[in-house]
Amino acid sequence: MAVAVAYGAFSIVLQRKLINVDRMYEIRARMNQGTKHLTDMMKANADKAAISEKQKEIMDISSESMKLQFKPLIIIFPIFLLLYYVVLPLHFNMAATLTVASVTLSYHWFFVGALFIIGVILSTAFSIYDRKRLKEKYNFGLMQPSFKTEQPAS
Repeated sequence: MAVAVAYGAFSIVLQRKLINVDRMYEIRARMNQGTKHLTDMMKANADKAAISEKQKEIMDISSESMKLQFKPLIIIFPIFLLLYYVVLPLHFNMAATLTVASVTLSYHWFFVGALFIIGVILSTAFSIYDRKRLKEKYNFGLMQPSFKTEQPAS
C-alpha cells in the first residue's frame, strides 16, 4: 500500500510539474468553443471550405493537447513497469495474496487497484483546486469550460 501511495503521489506531482495546467484548461476551453462554433456552422449549412478549416483548427488544438498530456508518460510509465515487474517481485512472494472486503487479490492486483483509487482521488482533488483557482478566467458550466475572453469568429 505504501508503494502505491508513494508512486501515486509521485506521478500526480510529476504530471503537474511537466504539464502547464493553465495551458491545458485554455486548450480545453478553446476546443470546446471551436466545437460549438463548428456545430453551429454545420447547422447553418455553412460553406464546406469554412467547415473544413474549422475542423483543421480543432484538430490542431487537439493535437497540442495530446502532446502535453503524453509528455509525463515518458517518465511515469517506465517507473510503473519497473515497480510492477522488478521491485514488487523482489519484496513479495509470487503467491502472496491479500483479502480485501472478502475478495482475495494477488499483490499485483492490489497494487494496481490501490494505485487506481489513489490516482482518482488525487486527480479529483487537484481538479477541484484548479477549478477554484481558475474560475475567474474560465466558465466551468457542466464540466465543459468555455473561454470567456474570446467570442467565436463569425
